[in-house]
Amino acid sequence: MKRPLRSFFIHLLAIWLISKYLGGIDYGNNPQFLALGALALTAADMLLKPLLNLLLLPFNLVTLGFFRWISNVVTLYIATTLVRSFSVVPFVYPGLTSNLFIIPEIPFSPFAAYIAVAFFISLVTSFVFWLSK
Repeated sequence: MKRPLRSFFIHLLAIWLISKYLGGIDYGNNPQFLALGALALTAADMLLKPLLNLLLLPFNLVTLGFFRWISNVVTLYIATTLVRSFSVVPFVYPGLTSNLFIIPEIPFSPFAAYIAVAFFISLVTSFVFWLSK
């Protein structure tokens, strides 16, 4: 019971952080929808992701793990279909300018938004799981 609960709270934190600072996740600013989205993402991550990784194992072996992102995108898509008020929406990254480099404004289509949001959810959850060990 400890592992699913910890996973739920880490997914909840990741979804909230990404929706606040990156964009691309819409839950209507309702904490209940945020919690339902985190619960659906946790369930998909714990139940379906191992099966997806097993099905994608040949592609992962051939591409040295490059196709691992597909399982993250599919679990995010499944979570958004289970919870109607939790969705990934197209967004525009405003860009970043500093003295060292310039990142231009980047518009994300719906498919690219799923990929970007799944990547950042994976990044944040991996980091927080690593911190909580």
